[in-house]
Amino acid sequence: MGGENFETMGMKADYFADRGTNITPEDLGRYNVTAIESDKHKFKVPTLRNIELTAPYFHDGHAETLEQAIFDMGKYQVGVEMSDEEVDAIKAFLKTLTGEYKGNNLSPKAQQQS
Repeated sequence: MGGENFETMGMKADYFADRGTNITPEDLGRYNVTAIESDKHKFKVPTLRNIELTAPYFHDGHAETLEQAIFDMGKYQVGVEMSDEEVDAIKAFLKTLTGEYKGNNLSPKAQQQS
């Protein structure tokens, strides 16, 4: 996932009920633009490039960390409760997608070393 597509939030579990707040107009996602019923709760999926730099995550900023976003994606989009080790492995992969800008490495670790 990632790039130019739209995906329904909460395909395997009810993200909005678990979040513990009322559904807002923003939670309707693409439906607000198209008024097509099947577009309710669909959101544009951003690229995974530089994902470690773009917190908070999701349309509502609910996931404050990359770890929480990975855990939530497993639960709500795939229907899997991931172990800490699985989350760490996915996070390690996602961090490899952090790039450079004008020759400067953008990863937080590289920034601390410069």
